[in-house]
Amino acid sequence: MKKIYLSMVLLSLWAGAGLAAQSLENNEYYKKSVEYAGLSQQALDAGAYDEATEYALQSQEYAARSKKYIEEMLLAYRARSAYVAAKARMDLATRAKLRNRAAAVYDEAAAYFKSAETRFNAREYENSIPDSRKVVELLLNFETLYPVQAAQSSPPSGGLAAFYEVKLNPARRDCLWRIAEFDFVYGDPRQWPRLYEANKDKFPQPDNPHLIVPGMILTIPSIHGEERSGTR
Repeated sequence: MKKIYLSMVLLSLWAGAGLAAQSLENNEYYKKSVEYAGLSQQALDAGAYDEATEYALQSQEYAARSKKYIEEMLLAYRARSAYVAAKARMDLATRAKLRNRAAAVYDEAAAYFKSAETRFNAREYENSIPDSRKVVELLLNFETLYPVQAAQSSPPSGGLAAFYEVKLNPARRDCLWRIAEFDFVYGDPRQWPRLYEANKDKFPQPDNPHLIVPGMILTIPSIHGEERSGTR
């Protein structure tokens, strides 16, 4: 009976290990969990049931630590993504001098952003996320709700933009390839690496050029010294 129980425990451990191996969740706790599960199986095969039980318990303990670590990392990633989006909207509102036209909205967003930033830096991720989302909510459509003169927010018709705000468009999701393809950017999708190199410090994951979030403001560097202005 003890052998059957241990076999069931090991089966569940190996199943969990298989799921983790299919993802990026291959952390040190996970590796320890797999190591102890293997030792438990070896002890079980040798008939050393007490030793197998001890190894199985250690494997379970490390599996629990791995789960907690993964949850913390996912929460940190969500908080960073939300914070980056909030900062992008806040920066855009500041450059557009929104406070001159809607002081109450701007000040409320600024207060939420300060709270989000403080909590994010203190690693209070669970509390930082709703603050960041509130900033995006308050400033999501401020260009339409509190319009400015065209010269302040966009280049002249047919001109080249100096900045591009990443859009939320489910039908045609923004990516650097598609952004570079716009006529007011480069008109050539193969120029996307220029956008990445000029803006990667703003990315949620600086080493991942494929992860951009709505609200990010991308700088569009000139290639041949062409004149650029405004945000699209």
